[in-house]
Amino acid sequence: MSKHNHTPQLHKSKEELMAELKKNAKFIEKMKFTKEQFYPALVKASKNIDDAQTFLSSINTVMMESFLGFMKEKKFSDLKLEEKLDSKDEKYEAVKEMLALFNDMDIFSAKELLEGMKSEISLWVNEDLKTRSLETLPKRWLDDL
Repeated sequence: MSKHNHTPQLHKSKEELMAELKKNAKFIEKMKFTKEQFYPALVKASKNIDDAQTFLSSINTVMMESFLGFMKEKKFSDLKLEEKLDSKDEKYEAVKEMLALFNDMDIFSAKELLEGMKSEISLWVNEDLKTRSLETLPKRWLDDL
């Protein structure tokens, strides 16, 4: 049993969701653009439904590749991540020093290294799980919490 009192999740009806959306100015603006400008232009630029879907998928891929290219032009230090750290955290200085290791790299390379480290740790954990017996796990039973 949980110690926390969770309020049950309420699911809104389709009508309630639509009513909320119709009050949302950003949603209204996006729908107006989509219906009045984007959709007519897509119809004009497409041969058929499959062509439209293929175009939308490919343009999204090209757009993301271009965006990732910008990550290669900017330095990690440009992100100023150290300013977003909590200076009261006991590991503040160590984290700040670790982030400084990436300062001269482009964002794309730093991201690649950070994601690579996360993958390595997951691999280590999975390998460790194959060598340890179940009895070695710390046990905190739900009814003991």
